[in-house]
Amino acid sequence: MRLHPAEWIRESAGYMKEKNKTGNWLLNAVYPRRCPICDGLLSREEPYLCRNCVEKIHPILGARCKKCGKPVGSEEEFCRDCSRTRHSFDRGFAPYGYHGELEASLMRFKYHERQEYAGFYAHAAFFYVGKQIQRRNPEVLVPVPLHPARQRQRGYNQAEVFAEKLAEEMELPMNARLIRRVKKTKRQKELSPAERRKNLEGAFALAKPGQMKYCRILLVDDIFTTGSTVDAIASLLKVNGAEQVDFVCAAIVK
Repeated sequence: MRLHPAEWIRESAGYMKEKNKTGNWLLNAVYPRRCPICDGLLSREEPYLCRNCVEKIHPILGARCKKCGKPVGSEEEFCRDCSRTRHSFDRGFAPYGYHGELEASLMRFKYHERQEYAGFYAHAAFFYVGKQIQRRNPEVLVPVPLHPARQRQRGYNQAEVFAEKLAEEMELPMNARLIRRVKKTKRQKELSPAERRKNLEGAFALAKPGQMKYCRILLVDDIFTTGSTVDAIASLLKVNGAEQVDFVCAAIVK
């Protein structure tokens, strides 16, 4: 069932009240919850978004590309990119399009230590695309890794923080040590699609070569743009024995 954002927030309010009864009130006192859209402080009655921001963001509710999950016209099966590109991943899922208020939110989540936003994005992903993902029967969630140098500089991997929260929602294991980023690449946002693919050649490796134990893997990242990162990892996983590699992200570039 797909609900309007305001209905989802109201439905979540009871869930958050139950969580607060278990001791999260102390955690909230030390690390107060913030609205992921405006970054303002949330009251106890506001589960994920503040009242002013509930109507500012809208999930993807219409037709989606059957490959990557981008919004498409009602008569289309695939988006323009997927109709002309052979991707290594199998299916993609995202609750939101990457635009407007969500761009600033995800930049804070990614670069400015707003790790607490992960709970909102994980719950949104589970609410809006969780059933579709469950029908794919993934065995494990695997976050897209950062290069160790970049993770030390940033202090955390936003994809891993998101994956951890989503794994809790989906009651599935999360493995952040399955793959490693072994090549320090240029920032993808500065490159063309062809340059992105070239930039990622040899960028990833299995942490323990020859020890793939999963058949159905769900990759987790914050933003999906061209799919070059997910493709590079999916190709690696399939060469090493994975049969199905899907992805989920917080937002997808239309």
